[in-house]
Amino acid sequence: MCSARSNRLDALPMRSALLLSTAIFMAAPMPQAFALPLDIESDLEAATVVSLLDDKRADSEAVLYEISLDTEAETILQNGTELGARVTLRGQRDHPLRPGFAGDFGTGSALAGAYSGLSGGFDDVETGARGRVEAAYIRADGGYGELRIGKDRGVAARFFEGTPSALTYSAVANPYLDPTGLKINRTNHDVTGPSAKLSYASPRILGLRAGVSFTPEADGQNLDRSLSDATGQPGLENVVEAAANLSRTLRSSGIRIEASLAWSTAEPDDVAGLTRDRVETWSLGANIERDDTEFGISWLQSDNAFSGGDYSAWETGIAHDFGKTRVSLNYGEADDDLARLSSEGVSIAAKRELSDGFDVALSYQHERLGTPGSTRTSKGLVVEITLQADFFEMSRN
Repeated sequence: MCSARSNRLDALPMRSALLLSTAIFMAAPMPQAFALPLDIESDLEAATVVSLLDDKRADSEAVLYEISLDTEAETILQNGTELGARVTLRGQRDHPLRPGFAGDFGTGSALAGAYSGLSGGFDDVETGARGRVEAAYIRADGGYGELRIGKDRGVAARFFEGTPSALTYSAVANPYLDPTGLKINRTNHDVTGPSAKLSYASPRILGLRAGVSFTPEADGQNLDRSLSDATGQPGLENVVEAAANLSRTLRSSGIRIEASLAWSTAEPDDVAGLTRDRVETWSLGANIERDDTEFGISWLQSDNAFSGGDYSAWETGIAHDFGKTRVSLNYGEADDDLARLSSEGVSIAAKRELSDGFDVALSYQHERLGTPGSTRTSKGLVVEITLQADFFEMSRN
């Protein structure tokens, strides 16, 4: 373990610096703002996950739901620079024992991994429906790349490429809603969740784009990434992320290739007087598409800020479109050495757009979670029902 950190950057001044930068960034174009074109779009999305599962030492939820309102505004300056702002409001009811993916599984150690958020504690407090501002940032995109300031995910998560799936909310990996309560597979490298940060992404050159993010403090209890939400779970400070993304189409064969590589490091908060190591995480993913078929794989490895407490996860999947129907097969595994957990998950799913903005997905899922004392399983049918609609739109030329 490392010693107490006397050189830790003060999170409050760094946060103030971000806010000051935001104010300057917003004020700079004001003299010419009213002469510029302006586009505003707001979209509404609601999803319900209904499950009929056979549990063994598990406690599944029959109905989960989410609703989101996403609003974006953008304009273009006379020099061609695009300015934009985005605000996203989300509300959801996830599994009551798994808020923001975190969870206590009663395997012994109450300490949670700095990346995974999983622990072996015995906390059984249930969390109900929650609402959050999940994004609130401004951006400038020009010839030298894109700059973002505000509450946002980092480049490691934004650049992530993973496996295709007919499921959006209850997939094998990176689920928004988990009816089984057993899913511990998270490969999307979302180390901070939506947090106040500064991010830069380069222009895409020959299909390749790189980016960096800095987050002074990440301890929010967000919907999909809940930090310092439970006993023994640390918040993070001074988070640095670096990522690269490749997107290329081979014209001769029509094959489209997308890939990502990301690294992050952060300082976990001390918990119960215990000083932790810095947490370091690596991830990669790739997706290959030809005609109506996609194949992908993703992988993540984190030291969880503890020697011998590694978290690792991977997933692979294939999907094919039959007209308006998408069919997918996905399989993934995850291990958390600190929480002493090991999981396998598989899903066979089909999704169809029944009308404009109305999608229904039907899947068979089987989740297995192994602990030192038992094996917990949940298997059966899971249905996703998704509604999308334009909420507001305005354009001024």
